Amino acid sequence: MQTNRTVHLIAAWILISTGVIRFYWAFFGRGSAPTGSRRKMPDYIFFLPQKENRGKTLESLKFHLFLRRTHPRTLKYNPLQKGTYAVLFLLSIIQIITGFEQWTPTLAFFSPLTYALGGPIIVRIIHYIVAWLFIVIIVLHSYLVLIEARPELPLMFFYREPREVTMSDGGEER
Repeated sequence: MQTNRTVHLIAAWILISTGVIRFYWAFFGRGSAPTGSRRKMPDYIFFLPQKENRGKTLESLKFHLFLRRTHPRTLKYNPLQKGTYAVLFLLSIIQIITGFEQWTPTLAFFSPLTYALGGPIIVRIIHYIVAWLFIVIIVLHSYLVLIEARPELPLMFFYREPREVTMSDGGEER
């Protein structure tokens, strides 16, 4: 069990450190270019609401539920992606706080919050449910990447743009 706990704590610190790095990069990093452009912009701009994406949430949802044939034209992130990233940010904060509430070195500091939430068992249940929400989101995200963005995978892992992006279903290019 000690090995499992150690691996769990290492994963927690990786989550915290990558979150801090990503947050820093969004505001102070080199940025990235919107789809179809070479001009780099700070990343935080892409997570804010944009007028070009207004009214596209339902259309994006229809596309992902196979009720619409073509992907609606959006900017770098569609409204569903932005919503998912916001949810992941909130879930990460909840996961980190509930994890610290259960971790022995920080137990005393977080005990008022633990009992305000209903006690150690409730905190553990919240931590467990959020962990499963992460798993579900990761599975859905992996599925959507593999069916929609397979040609763009080299950009995500090797920072190289694909030679040619084509849509296999004849839909609009994003």
